[in-house]
Amino acid sequence: MKFFSKINFDKLKNSLSKTKNSLVAKIEEIIRTSPEIDDETYEKIEEVLLTADVGFAATEIILKNAKENYKFGNENFSEIVKRELLNILGSVNSNSAHFDFANFRLNESHRPFVILIAGVNGTGKTTSVGKMAYNFKKNGHSVVIAAADTFRAAANEQLEIWAERAGAQMIQQQQGTDPGAVVYEALSHAEKNKIDVVLVDTAGRLHTKTSLMLELKKIQNVLNKKLNRSANETFLIIDASTGQNAIQQINEFSKFVDISGIILTKLDGTAKGGIIFQICYNKKIPVRYVGVGEGIEDLQPFEPEIFVDALFSN
Repeated sequence: MKFFSKINFDKLKNSLSKTKNSLVAKIEEIIRTSPEIDDETYEKIEEVLLTADVGFAATEIILKNAKENYKFGNENFSEIVKRELLNILGSVNSNSAHFDFANFRLNESHRPFVILIAGVNGTGKTTSVGKMAYNFKKNGHSVVIAAADTFRAAANEQLEIWAERAGAQMIQQQQGTDPGAVVYEALSHAEKNKIDVVLVDTAGRLHTKTSLMLELKKIQNVLNKKLNRSANETFLIIDASTGQNAIQQINEFSKFVDISGIILTKLDGTAKGGIIFQICYNKKIPVRYVGVGEGIEDLQPFEPEIFVDALFSN
């Protein structure tokens, strides 16, 4: 069964309503009210793209290609802009189907499949871990969550609630314990019990705190020691409402870990969803999942075409 049902598409479309109003609706209004597509029109569209956090470089290429395609074709200008936005997302997300929960296939040589989750406090990191666990479990995979955020008093309690809701096992130790010890225990448990997926919830460290960021490297060292390999994936949680600050977070975390994918959360509460285009174009990091609500099923695998269709859907 295809993971995206109509209700999931509707959920995605509804969650993008604020971004649509700040980006697509404004561009369509400019096109509709312009007697012709001229330099003034392009300037207005440029302002909308920049205000929506699409970023200067991505905006420049969108307008450049849109001008060329409009000049030599009969295509509707709005459709040209839509295609250019899709091209930006598709260029770095071509293999995102691998992360569709329903089609996830485990390579036996990679059991347990380890996903390291990083991000700052307040981005939805812990809830995303719980939602991922639920979706993997729902699709027949055994899951263990390593509660490696041992610095924050309430972290384990919050994660325990999500693990219980997801029906996933959780490995935890006392507050203040070395996070690496928690990860080592979780990996040992996974190997012994042939667990499919290990989700490692790391501390919601400030990207400006080097000492805390170095804990990520320690965890990676534990993985290498225990499994003779690094995490299969390292996902950075980005709150869509942070806008331009998302780029700074990516830059800082990239100094300590190799980010293989972004989970973009809280799209339902912001008009700044345009940051996704800047992330993909400037940082060349694929978006793996998007958060479209607070429910346990509201983490969806990211598919560029469906995302853009939802933005432009009436």
